[in-house]
Amino acid sequence: MFFHWRVFFHSLIFVLILEAVIRKTVSGFLVSLIAGKLIVVIILLLVFLFIVASSSLKISRRFGALPIPLTLTFSALGLLAFIDSDSKKFFFIILSWATYYFCLLGLYRLRVFVKDQTARAILAAVAVASIFLFYSLLYGFYLNFSVSLWIVMFLFMVPTVAVSHQYLRLMEAEKGKVWLYSLVLGFCMTEIAWILNFWPFGYLTNGVVMLIFYFMLWNLAQSHFLNIVSKRGFVWNIVFFGILAIMVLASSKWLPVV
Repeated sequence: MFFHWRVFFHSLIFVLILEAVIRKTVSGFLVSLIAGKLIVVIILLLVFLFIVASSSLKISRRFGALPIPLTLTFSALGLLAFIDSDSKKFFFIILSWATYYFCLLGLYRLRVFVKDQTARAILAAVAVASIFLFYSLLYGFYLNFSVSLWIVMFLFMVPTVAVSHQYLRLMEAEKGKVWLYSLVLGFCMTEIAWILNFWPFGYLTNGVVMLIFYFMLWNLAQSHFLNIVSKRGFVWNIVFFGILAIMVLASSKWLPVV
């Protein structure tokens, strides 16, 4: 079943938050940030994240289920500030709402039956989408504001580790091994973020390239926990994602477009 009233109700709260950002606070966020009133932005953001965290806990009843919905919310809120067109904002909100709805649906189904393969697949898709939005947001923030690179690298690592751990924990593997692989994913993506810092691309292009690398590494980790790793699959992964990355870079402008 892909519809649940309680999940739908909580997802409406998410939409109202995004609508509130569009109506009242998107420009206010940027003005406050530029004016040095960072505390205003932080307080509003914490309030929004608290509301989403409460909804996620009511659905999942597990604190370990918070990284993915919180990362998705934080990224969606931030990226709204980089969208100028009202129609694009509306389209982005619809996509974000759908992603958040399926996130809560996956958490609910896993609460009912922890081995629900459909729920795992849903949560995997949401995790990858959340990581992409977060990477794009962080690069957009980095390219628009004077932020030290080491801070950006640290911020790349934390959600990567948290989101990866939440999903890989569903593989029913040893907890210590899940943390180890999640940390390895975080360190790898941090190094890749440092390398991409020298590339002349905009934040969306960098976000897509980061997503390609993350998905490749994340898929290998998942395959390991499911005992389906093979040399042939490993080679095909590298070839396929390598070609995909080349296609993205070849079709992008070699100047930052923000």
